Amino acid sequence: MKTQFRSSFAAAVLACLGALVTPTAMAADNHPAGPACMDIKWNPELLKMYPRAPVACQEVAVRNGKKYARFVGIVTGVGPEGVAVRFSNVAGDPGREITVKPGANSKVTMAGKKVAYAALRTGDELTFWVPEQQVGAIADPEDTDSSTIVLR
Repeated sequence: MKTQFRSSFAAAVLACLGALVTPTAMAADNHPAGPACMDIKWNPELLKMYPRAPVACQEVAVRNGKKYARFVGIVTGVGPEGVAVRFSNVAGDPGREITVKPGANSKVTMAGKKVAYAALRTGDELTFWVPEQQVGAIADPEDTDSSTIVLR
């Protein structure tokens, strides 16, 4: 009888300790390792025209101490004034459409590869990055050729 009581008592103590440890461990697993989209210092001009830009941000990368926000969108039009893109939020829901005016050597990422804006077609899914506090788009955080986000 004493052995059964000791086993039950030990099991109860372990269960209580597990309950104390588990929420802390779960919180650590759910917290991202690096900065989040809410940590970006958004350009005020960009936020004035696109106040939901932080919602469309997919993730943040840091290169050489600078933060970059990643965006995903679908090309809705290609013309002489630029490329129209409808952003998606993190849930994949379509958001606001913007226009990106490509720089001379600017590229964007499509299916993991850098592609010239001239090669884009309606319906293409693309990824680009916006450097913290700027109103420009680049193919990836290692890129230096910026395209202008046209604010309307």
